[in-house]
Amino acid sequence: MKKKVYFAGSIRGGREDTAVYKRIIDYINRTDTVLTEHIGLGSLSVKARTKEDDVHIYERDTEWLRSSDVLIAECTNPSHGVSRS
Repeated sequence: MKKKVYFAGSIRGGREDTAVYKRIIDYINRTDTVLTEHIGLGSLSVKARTKEDDVHIYERDTEWLRSSDVLIAECTNPSHGVSRS
């Protein structure tokens, strides 16, 4: 049975490793399902977000985390996260 994987990588902290994220996600998807495939998209925007956007991201990601079987976090370029003021 395929596991559901939450893959975490930097978004707001920088997108320099997007190609690496994509390779990792593609590798995981060979046997399991990555819930956060968008992390590997080069087109993912780092634009300023509203508080409502942050709330949506938080709620969506919290649900994904709760439903996942595995968490993999790539942390060479840590994000500032949605909770930053």
